[in-house]
Amino acid sequence: MQGFPPSADRQVNNTNAFHYPYMRWAFRHTRELSPTAGIRRSARPQPMPVQSVKGLDLVSFELDGKTIRIDEYLRQTHTDGFIVLHEGRIVYERYFDGFGVDQLHIWASMTKSLTGLLAAMLVDEGKLDPQATLSTYVPELAGTPFGDATVQQNLDMEVAVAYPEHLPPDLALFGAVGILPRREGAPDSIYAFLKVPIPAADKTGGDVWYYQNGSPEAVAWALRRITGKSWAQLVSERIWSHFAEDDASVQIDRLGTEMASGGFSSTLRDAARFAEFVRLAQAQRLPGHVADAVRIALQPGRNQARFARGNLAAGRQGYAYRDYWYQRNDGDGSVEAGGRFGQKIYINPRRALTIVKFSSNPDTAPRATSAGDNRQAAAPRRLLESSETFALAAQAIYGAIAR
Repeated sequence: MQGFPPSADRQVNNTNAFHYPYMRWAFRHTRELSPTAGIRRSARPQPMPVQSVKGLDLVSFELDGKTIRIDEYLRQTHTDGFIVLHEGRIVYERYFDGFGVDQLHIWASMTKSLTGLLAAMLVDEGKLDPQATLSTYVPELAGTPFGDATVQQNLDMEVAVAYPEHLPPDLALFGAVGILPRREGAPDSIYAFLKVPIPAADKTGGDVWYYQNGSPEAVAWALRRITGKSWAQLVSERIWSHFAEDDASVQIDRLGTEMASGGFSSTLRDAARFAEFVRLAQAQRLPGHVADAVRIALQPGRNQARFARGNLAAGRQGYAYRDYWYQRNDGDGSVEAGGRFGQKIYINPRRALTIVKFSSNPDTAPRATSAGDNRQAAAPRRLLESSETFALAAQAIYGAIAR
C-alpha cells in the first residue's frame, strides 16, 4: 500500500490479504481492512524497563545438524517483531520490514487464549460450570456439536465436530467475518457459522482432540450471555485495562460480534505485558481472583495422548492443551499461546522468561475439516517454524542471559 494512490500491484484487500507479501501489511493494518471493536488500555500501564543484553543476535542453537543464529532464525521465519523479557525487563527487542513499536499486529489464534482466560475467570466466580453442556448457556446451540459438548470439552478442543469440505473451519469463519470474500451460500455472521458443523462420524466428545475455530466462538457466545457484555468489553475490563499502554482492537462481523478465535491485534510490547500478566499470576503476584483464574486456565491438562493424535501435534511432542493454552510439560510449568502465520507467546515461570513473536509466515495449507481428519498433522512443515524450534531459540537466549 505504497504510493498516493498505490499502484494496482501494491494494493491490499480481502482477496490477497492472506498471501505473501501482502500479508505483512494486512497483519499490521487490520483496522483498515475490516470493521473492528476497540479494547481500552490501562490508565497505569505496567512498566517494562529496558535492560538490553548485548550480542543476543549472534546467540546460536543446533537444529538438524546445523547451527542457526537467532538473527537468522528471525529473518528466515518472516518475523515482524520479537521481544524477550526476563524478570519483567526487556532484554531483547527487534522489529523488521518497517514494523514499529507503536503498530498493532494481528494475534491470529493467540486470541483464543484470551477467550480461555475469560472463561476461567467466570468459572472461578461460579458463573460458568465447566461440566455443564454449552447449550445450558446458549440454548440456540442445542443439537449442535458445540452445544451438546461440555464447556470444558469446548475449551480443550475435544468436540467431535465436522465441517463441510467447502466450508472449512478457517475459511468459512473468515468469510463470515468479512476478512475474506464470502462464498455463495456460506454463513454471513459468526452466529450463523456456528450452525454449519455437524457431529463427526464415529467420534465422541472426550475421545478426540481437534483444533478448530467453532469451539472458542461458541464459548464466547456463552460469555456474552452470562455477563451481558461484549467480548471486547470483557477483555478490556478484566484483562487489558490492568496493564496495557495502548488500545487494542478485534475484528467484528456485520452484527458487531467479535472474532474471539483469531481477530485480536495489539502492539508487540502490550502482547509482552499480557504474557507478563499471566506469568505474574502464575507466581501468585497479582490479586487473588486473577491468580485463581490463571491457575484454573493453566492447571495441568490430561489430554496428552489425545493431543498427540490430533491435527496440531506435529512439532509439539509431549504437549497437553487446556483452556486454549498449550502446555509444554517441560518441568518448568511453561505454557504457550500460538497463532497461524507464526504468532507465538512463550512463558516460562521458573526462569521468569516471556517471549513474543509476531510473524507473517506464509501458510496456505488446507485445514482439517473433522475430528478424524489429520491433514494438518500429515502436511509437510518446515522444522524451522515449529514450536520445538521456537523453544530451542528460547533456551539459547535464556542461556546467554543467565551467564
